[in-house]
Amino acid sequence: MAISAAEQTDMSGQPQRDRLRALPARYYVDEQVLAQEKERLFFRTWQYVCHVSALAKPGAYVTAEILGQKVFVVRTRSDEIKAFYNVCPHRGHQLLEGAGSKQAIVCPYHHWNFTLDGDLRRHRTASTSEAPELSEICLSPVRVDRMLDFIFVNLDPDALSIADFWPGAEEHIRTTCPDIESYTISTSATVIHSTDVAANWKIQVDNFLECQHCRHGHKSFSDMLDIPNQFHTLHENYAYNFIPSSGKADNLAYPLDPAHDVMDLHFWYLFPNLGFGQFAGPGNFSLSQWLPAGPDRATRISVSLEAAEPTDPGMADRRERRAAWARDVLQPEDIAFMESVHQGMYQRCFTQGWYIVDWENQELSESMVRHFHDHYLEHMGET
Repeated sequence: MAISAAEQTDMSGQPQRDRLRALPARYYVDEQVLAQEKERLFFRTWQYVCHVSALAKPGAYVTAEILGQKVFVVRTRSDEIKAFYNVCPHRGHQLLEGAGSKQAIVCPYHHWNFTLDGDLRRHRTASTSEAPELSEICLSPVRVDRMLDFIFVNLDPDALSIADFWPGAEEHIRTTCPDIESYTISTSATVIHSTDVAANWKIQVDNFLECQHCRHGHKSFSDMLDIPNQFHTLHENYAYNFIPSSGKADNLAYPLDPAHDVMDLHFWYLFPNLGFGQFAGPGNFSLSQWLPAGPDRATRISVSLEAAEPTDPGMADRRERRAAWARDVLQPEDIAFMESVHQGMYQRCFTQGWYIVDWENQELSESMVRHFHDHYLEHMGET
């Protein structure tokens, strides 16, 4: 796919070939950098909480934690989805745990009682008590939004909506994956739900955003897909990568059925720490979110959607073989690469890496990595 001259310039208008030095190593290992990332990135951008199916009925709730900040989302009696900080305004006790259903939000410490809309309904007082009026107190709201039936929250009350922050992304995904509306949350025990990796979260995003390592690093993956003919496009706060099928039903990864399966691969990266994907095989769609657990470790949260109805008698077996391959082959290969790169960030000789940018041979290009780093530095207030 040809890339226009406009797309070959960076955010400052300079030709991209003039900028080949990568993000300095200190951004991957410094505790102070992580503290800044919390305030400038993770507390000001959209973070995944759950699929809408977890909030099917009024009273259903799901809790989540964003780098120490506890929140929950709930479906109200008026069928709205709202989000709040998971903390009682009385003494700061946590209100809810896990996921479930409640008729009201009751603090387990002193039994202050809140409606599903966050209004204080009752506190424990007597006729002799001096106490605030019920109308003075409510739960602290959190911005909530929805994309592709995934529920997100944003701790910044002034944040742009999802549609404005990732403009065009949802429309592009729905156009590319027209069957996504018929997919449901996977219940398979073989689906990866979370993976801890001894590498900075940005190293994991970097790895997601380039395929220069794929032909030699993922031989089964490369046998299934036509790695040299991939292409990607860059957009405002997101990027898209397409890798066509090699056309092999029998390949080194797992068997495919061209009559019923998705054959190509589609990836979307949404700044700062979210990935969507559709893999080759039975109908599917996945969400990945990378959350730091410190400078040296991050967790990848994975959620998988799959076709609700079988397309053919062999679909279930092919789906299980794909999941096993992802767990036992692809994931260990990537983890080994990422953890080695993270250790490299501590070597005295390594202060800053390089980019390879090639718009004609996009297999070799790391322009999506640089696109991520550009947005990262902009949000961190640096250049």
